[in-house]
Amino acid sequence: MMQTRLSRQEFLRLGGASLAGAALLGVAGCGGGGGGENAIGWQAIPSYSTEQNTDQARVDYLEEAISSWEEQNGEYTTNPLVTSADVTAAMARLLEQASQNRAPDVAQIDGYILPRFYEYVQPLDDYLGDLSLQEWFPFARAVMTDGGSVKGLQFTTDVRVLYYRKDLIDEPPASWDDLFRVGEEVGGEVQDAFLFPAGRGEATTITTLLPQFWTLGGELVDDRGEPVFGEGENRQAMLESLGFIRECVERGITPRRVTEFTLETDINGDAASGQTAMFLGGNWQVSLLKEIMGEERFTRQWGVAPIPSRSGEEHATTAGGWAWGIFAENEDKRRAAVDFLRAVFVGDEGMARWCNVGGYLPPREPVFEVPAYETDEYTDAFREHLENFARNRPSAESYTDISTALQVAVTQVVSGEASPEQALRTAVRTVS
Repeated sequence: MMQTRLSRQEFLRLGGASLAGAALLGVAGCGGGGGGENAIGWQAIPSYSTEQNTDQARVDYLEEAISSWEEQNGEYTTNPLVTSADVTAAMARLLEQASQNRAPDVAQIDGYILPRFYEYVQPLDDYLGDLSLQEWFPFARAVMTDGGSVKGLQFTTDVRVLYYRKDLIDEPPASWDDLFRVGEEVGGEVQDAFLFPAGRGEATTITTLLPQFWTLGGELVDDRGEPVFGEGENRQAMLESLGFIRECVERGITPRRVTEFTLETDINGDAASGQTAMFLGGNWQVSLLKEIMGEERFTRQWGVAPIPSRSGEEHATTAGGWAWGIFAENEDKRRAAVDFLRAVFVGDEGMARWCNVGGYLPPREPVFEVPAYETDEYTDAFREHLENFARNRPSAESYTDISTALQVAVTQVVSGEASPEQALRTAVRTVS
């Protein structure tokens, strides 16, 4: 155990990298650990860590921010522990560590499954200082709190929207009927009027299907986490959502080849080529498409709007992002851990700078006004979506199987292999 204060560089020279490697094998002290008496062990996937991170801009920011915090703190250092880049494997491993009282002092947790860790993470209410829970957007507050107690700190987010060609479409479609009409009107101008992910990937569930399902009042699981999307009103909402997707294909505004799109970014080539008029995608595609198309051309051609719904009045979207959970049992270390997270990831400057370097949206609304946070022509729209339309995926353990089954259902409906009724019946049977 480290008894004296070392700089981060000294720590790495003396073997910190070896300890980071040990973290991959799940080595951490009881009740929060991975550091030592005066070192905070913080575990993250490679792209959020100083270890095994191939993005030099991220590494530079983290090393500078962490060194600055260590110098100001004067008592605690940090020990970076890296986990698997496979998010599903990393979260399963962390849950196992936590259940065995071997979790690190601080760990990165996929935001929507934070509730699975409630019984293991430490409450943070007494350490927030001038941070107010109300500063986080509603969807983030929903997963950060358990019975009113703060159990984690979300520090990044993202959101899904409708992208539309401003040079072809005067007013973005709000309802399904609007979408069908606009799609048919621009059909002669582009190869494919409306694109969305419909392959075997999570984007199909969270970008294409769930926003429709939610606006129709559907719920995937009940309070116990059991699948209920095939029952009662939920069944009707799912049938209508799948029916909408089928109608997009039948009307000729969406090609069957969207079953090849497993990620939102798979659509980038079509968007850049000028051969589509509308697509469903994520906020992170703005920077990618600006790079591909050139900033002036992209901002001149493309606008963003809420994902169309049946009524055109109620809208929904899926928000993602990451949170930090603190497992350290020692109160002084917990307080220092929160202070470290505030400085590097969660406070005004830390969140603004980390979101800049990583291309994320801040889950705390005031950060959008921080001078250090870099905005563009689309920022206000994304902010509005986070405030008014964003929802989380269910945290239930059954969700992964549900999502996989629904991806198959969407693919079957688009390809014509099955009707919405047949596809839903298969999905329900798969998860039963």
